[in-house]
Amino acid sequence: MHYDLVLSDFDGTLLRWDDTVSPRTVKAIGDFVAAGGVFGISTGRSYASIVQRLGEVGLCGNFPVMSCQGALSRDSKSGKTIAEIPLERAAAVEFLRRAEDLGLMAQFYTADEIYAPEVNESNEEYFRINRMMPVTVGKVSVAAAIAAQPILKVLCIIDPADRERILRQMEGIAGAKVFASHAMLIEAVSAEAGKGNGLRLTCERFGIDLRRSAAFGDELNDVEMLEAAGLGVAMGNAVPAAKRSADIVTEDCDCDGVAIVLEKIVRGEL
Repeated sequence: MHYDLVLSDFDGTLLRWDDTVSPRTVKAIGDFVAAGGVFGISTGRSYASIVQRLGEVGLCGNFPVMSCQGALSRDSKSGKTIAEIPLERAAAVEFLRRAEDLGLMAQFYTADEIYAPEVNESNEEYFRINRMMPVTVGKVSVAAAIAAQPILKVLCIIDPADRERILRQMEGIAGAKVFASHAMLIEAVSAEAGKGNGLRLTCERFGIDLRRSAAFGDELNDVEMLEAAGLGVAMGNAVPAAKRSADIVTEDCDCDGVAIVLEKIVRGEL
């Protein structure tokens, strides 16, 4: 095989719109691992959220799990933290304050918890999809300023029609990397985090040349990972910027796009 490591986004990439991973994709992942490859997950979800879904991709043993947009790397089997890249406290508070000033529902993440003002119609669907509930803290910018644990990620929920406008208003925070990760989500992590740096860290950990890595994604937060990988693969359902950044575009997440490429990698066709 020409690629020894594959990192894949989860939502909109491995996960189909019906909230399942297809049997073909599970088999393709298993065949890649059986051929000697390392397969891992890189997601914006918290570790507590993604760990509930790992069994669905058919993996077992030790494999890399990058959560919170690359800000947290943990061993899949033991849950041991391998790397943690906190967001500067002042940057986290500034992002949350701006979101509050815009009337947006905002939240912040530590290694094991999500903190939100409350659960209401603005964010209840988000927590349902993530299969976890937040710690409710009232005004999140105040809670973030005094939080005992390092803050890994901050997020606000938006109206998709306002995405570009709000993204511009949230940019320019010192020490932070701000991006859209979904039509309804704008997030920020440390300038040293992000999925691209997460891929580089994973390659270093396993002693794999970055050029022999492949990455799959569909959203703006995946762009730097697609650009960094030896083979960047955008899903058919990916946003235009992700497709432009990728080396190839596969089928969408409902049509086994990941499996199609993995099968070609195992056969040596890519």
